[in-house]
Amino acid sequence: MQTVTVLRHPVVADKLRTLRDRHTSIHAFRSALKGLGFFLAMEATKTLPAVDAPVYTPLDVEAPATKIKSERVLLVPILRAGLGLVDSFLEFLPAARVAHIGISRDHETLQARAYLCSLPENPADFDRVFVLDPMLATGNSSVKTLDLIMEAGYSPEKITLVCAFAVEQGINQIIKKYPQVSIVTATIDPQLNEKGYIVPGLGDAGDRLFLI
Repeated sequence: MQTVTVLRHPVVADKLRTLRDRHTSIHAFRSALKGLGFFLAMEATKTLPAVDAPVYTPLDVEAPATKIKSERVLLVPILRAGLGLVDSFLEFLPAARVAHIGISRDHETLQARAYLCSLPENPADFDRVFVLDPMLATGNSSVKTLDLIMEAGYSPEKITLVCAFAVEQGINQIIKKYPQVSIVTATIDPQLNEKGYIVPGLGDAGDRLFLI
């Protein structure tokens, strides 16, 4: 799986422990996901294009430097859980644009249905697109999101799917349909249960972020 990057860091492992724990409060859960998001953002953005932007130091000496044009980055959180990673990315990319895609899942069939899409109309305005969703489970929601992005004219080579938890079933579905899309995740869990939840996972990320 050459398009998949899994984070390896003791702080990442500690954040995952907090997220998994059923006794973690909503405040601590939000904080842990945001902290984990910083590590995911650092990894996902490491190949962003940069331009030369020399500066003068307080010693009146010119120093070579580069800068990222974060206004040419598009963040696409999958509602609702994807909102939990947006602030982490905006810390590094303060001028990035944010487009929301809403996906609902039929709990019987596990099929995904889009109910919101606010993608910008001109894909040429963006060098990179980061799709944000803490959980890559069956892959149905992510594939539906990618379908919408491709239909809007965006290039798969510019897209990175960023998640905290993943399973091979979801990863394989992305790779099969969109092999050019990169995936960055904090961990790959063993399996899904009969309801399509990642096991051991963390439960429902959206509920734990916003409801309980």
